[in-house]
Amino acid sequence: MKQCKAYTKESGLVETNNFKVALGLTWHREDGPAFVKYLDNGNISWMSYCINGQKHRLNGPAYIEYDGNGNVEFASYWINGNSYSKEQYDKELLKLKVQSL
Repeated sequence: MKQCKAYTKESGLVETNNFKVALGLTWHREDGPAFVKYLDNGNISWMSYCINGQKHRLNGPAYIEYDGNGNVEFASYWINGNSYSKEQYDKELLKLKVQSL
C-alpha cells in the first residue's frame, strides 16, 4: 500500500510513497478528500479536501488529522483557501446559503 494518495488536476490519481511528488501537483477533488496520507499500519494519518489546490469543504472540516487508532485529533475548517474557526465557518456557510437563494 502506498503512503500517499493524491487526486490532482495534472495527473488524476497519484499514489506514491514520496510525499514530495504530490506537493508539486494541484490537489483537486470534488467528491471526497483530494489528499490522504496513510500510516504504515494502513490507518489514515491525515486528509485534506481541496479544490484547485485550495483547502475547501462546505460540509465539514477540510483538513483532518487522526491518531494511530483512527480517532480525530485535529480538524480545521476552510472555504476557498480561507481558514475559519468552527463558529466562523458556520456563519460563513449560512451567508453562502442566503446568497444562493
